[in-house]
Amino acid sequence: MTHNSLPSQLYLLAPGNLPVEQQLSELNQVKIRQILKHLLQALDEPSDSEALDIINQELNNLEIGNISPASISSTETSIEPWEIEDFNSCFKATYVTTKESSVCLVWGLLVVYKTLLVFNEDGKKLDFNRVKELKEGLKSYVYLLGRVFSLSLEEI
Repeated sequence: MTHNSLPSQLYLLAPGNLPVEQQLSELNQVKIRQILKHLLQALDEPSDSEALDIINQELNNLEIGNISPASISSTETSIEPWEIEDFNSCFKATYVTTKESSVCLVWGLLVVYKTLLVFNEDGKKLDFNRVKELKEGLKSYVYLLGRVFSLSLEEI
């Protein structure tokens, strides 16, 4: 990925694979905590270009591998699987399965924030209040992941 390019794909865990709580290895605890710390710093960064630099660095340091497409045979809603596939194709999202769900979740969060930053930096200039709300939502998600992975993020 180059500095100003949008990520080519957003990998999402299939809804049935989203962890409610997950014990991480000691190595992953350190890695994920550090990435989430830097993400929180980027979310507080007043300069979009500085925030984008932080996010790009974290994406470059994060290895997302061992993923495979997940098939969704039932949505347990009135939405048909083909409708989900159509929506995901339009928005370049893919449901995946992986043994490293923590990495996949954090990577996806970084990609979402990078996309927001690139849109805002590329002259599209989103509404300031909407961007502020989105950043607050992303911060909430960071703290949610901290609770899921039993990481102490309040110190950050």
